Amino acid sequence: MPTRLSSSEERGWSGGLDLLWGSTALTQQAGAEALIVDAETREARLTLQAPLSKRFAFQLQLPYRYTGAGNLDGFIDGWHDAFGLPEGARSDLPSDAINITYIRGTRGLSMTSSVSGLGDAQASLGYDVVASEASALSAWLSVKLPTGDSDKLTGSGATDVSLTLAGERRVDAWCVFGQAAVTWLGEGDLLPYRQRSVVWSGLAGVSGRVWQGLSLKAQVDAHTAAFDSELDFLNEAIVLTVGGDYRFASGWLMNIGVSEDIAVEHSPDVVFFFSAKRGW
Repeated sequence: MPTRLSSSEERGWSGGLDLLWGSTALTQQAGAEALIVDAETREARLTLQAPLSKRFAFQLQLPYRYTGAGNLDGFIDGWHDAFGLPEGARSDLPSDAINITYIRGTRGLSMTSSVSGLGDAQASLGYDVVASEASALSAWLSVKLPTGDSDKLTGSGATDVSLTLAGERRVDAWCVFGQAAVTWLGEGDLLPYRQRSVVWSGLAGVSGRVWQGLSLKAQVDAHTAAFDSELDFLNEAIVLTVGGDYRFASGWLMNIGVSEDIAVEHSPDVVFFFSAKRGW
């Protein structure tokens, strides 16, 4: 599942590739602010992790991101119709187009062409506070570096620092997990006059092994606003992700999931998540 840091039982050498494919279609206005987001995003995220000692580990994450036109709109319209989910502004926007426009008074930004490039790399140092067969609690210090390009929306243009506590409890075939984090934001290039300096975030979830190497999962993610704005999309967000993973006898772990915005139009409409991971 996305955004979760590794637990102590996964603390050996490992490598993984995450693929996230999302779509957003919304129009919002509040006071002097107006926002249009009609775009598809695809991100490939390479993660490498290595033990430094019995309790310390290092993790490096390198993303590559695309933002632009796509071909998910028709599928998502059918998805929303099938499950009775709200359409929002989708019916009022052209299909499979790119338009990201923000205006506040005389300031703003606009993107109408597809772009791609290297995203902001993140380096993390983890420490096992508790590590046992049934429980784990880890502390992580992460630094996100401005290796992306804010003009292409692949990075923020700033260095951010995060402190995260990640824990889990296992009982037989079941596992409950969660994490809480605080992030200190450097001054970025995107709407710096509206940016806040601190963001809080967290997640909670449960997984259960249902058959041999197959487990099903559900988790809820939330974060506070990164900008001072009355627009929903620039405010706090709550996201539900459901999916599962399968561990092969060879050691490969495959993940698949889909995320929906519980707080409608506070985050992308839908994000599909795929990953492959192998430890050694």
